[in-house]
Amino acid sequence: MKNIRELNKTADEALKSAKSIVDVIVDSQSFVESDRFIRSATALGEATGEGVVSGFATVGDVQVGVFAIAGDVLKGGIGQANAKKIAKCVKNAIKTVSPVVGIVDTQGARFAEGIEALEGYGEIFEAFSSAYGVVPTILVVKGSNYGMTSYLSSLCDFTVCYDKSVTATSSPLILVAGTTADAAKVGTGEAMAKAGVASVVVKSDKELADVVKKLISFMTFTAIETEDDGNRVCKGLKTGTKTAAVISEIFDKDSFLEIKKGFGAEVVTGYARLNGVAVGVVASDATVNDGRLTPDGAKKVAELVNTCDYFAVPVVSLIDSKGVVNCAACQGELMRSVGDMIYAYATASVAKVALVTGNAIGVGYTAFCSKSVSDYTIAWESACIGMLDNAASAELVYAKEIAEAKDKDAALIKLAKEYGDENTAAVTVAEKGYIDNVINPNFSRQYLIAAVQAFIEKR
Repeated sequence: MKNIRELNKTADEALKSAKSIVDVIVDSQSFVESDRFIRSATALGEATGEGVVSGFATVGDVQVGVFAIAGDVLKGGIGQANAKKIAKCVKNAIKTVSPVVGIVDTQGARFAEGIEALEGYGEIFEAFSSAYGVVPTILVVKGSNYGMTSYLSSLCDFTVCYDKSVTATSSPLILVAGTTADAAKVGTGEAMAKAGVASVVVKSDKELADVVKKLISFMTFTAIETEDDGNRVCKGLKTGTKTAAVISEIFDKDSFLEIKKGFGAEVVTGYARLNGVAVGVVASDATVNDGRLTPDGAKKVAELVNTCDYFAVPVVSLIDSKGVVNCAACQGELMRSVGDMIYAYATASVAKVALVTGNAIGVGYTAFCSKSVSDYTIAWESACIGMLDNAASAELVYAKEIAEAKDKDAALIKLAKEYGDENTAAVTVAEKGYIDNVINPNFSRQYLIAAVQAFIEKR
């Protein structure tokens, strides 16, 4: 009979690095390990626990299933035995309706296992596919993420990459072979953010712990107590105010966590609290091409809305957009991506509230603010809502008058204002029944809180 003390000592030594990163994330002394002593012979050697720590713990008092691949054990290689361990962890989390946190540091499959390793990957993918939309899943890339585990990002709700981590479908040296590309720049945290793979990029263990805790809180705690006054008046808001300032003023202090920063820059997405209630945030950034949607921006929005719908998180849209980009080269991709985004909004069953802070032109109105999509839509007094912006509309409607004017620029400005007052002004649109309320920007927080609370239990 083997000595349990010796087995524990061996397991502790083998899984020290993986356990240390788990301890960073989970609540103190909450981790309960599973499959601690499994062991199989490999071409690379043997390791108690198969180079993976797995089990249950709590994060911010929320139970989670958690696993971590130790990159310093057998190169973090994935084989049939540790794949089963990972898949079991995920499936147990599904059984207990617990979020999943997976931490990876692997250089790929255990090549010597051949088909068995491929079957192992299949089990991992099947488990994560079963979890998708059922329990929140967070993938953390700590070091290397080579080979098939790189595809897990598309099966998880959130991917958090360390800035110095590397994610690639193969070794970066192989990927750049025969090119002038720099292997050191392949798959970095920054590269994954620009590609829309990384939800958040972190630089330290402390930052990781904060991000994971926030994400789990947003997905599991519908409402928490907040010290921020629900009746707080927003200061200095007006059309043209920077998106970051609008978000900061409207939502609970320091509650916003941006998701996929740097990808689809014309729209800011993330999660925040609104009088303690967790909400998904979609906010146009009109400083980027007038907030016109690109394929990347539409994909980014659709992913957030879908995640909110899975986990019953209301969506608040802050819109200042002139529609979509004029792009001949990306027409096909634009149609598919914007179509997917429209579908996500239209079919989401959660509360959907929209605030027009500037322009809501074309798709900028229909996709985000129209009565068929939004449960409650409000607009600032200065908002412009219509098929085209006022200048473009005036050029079409008053083409003859502008052509005959001595000062064509002055005529365009005058006629654009007249067209706006009569057709696209927020009050005019509200009179037609398409906007629920027109408000002073300083009261945005109060109105959005009331709207979310009114529709949060909708059926």
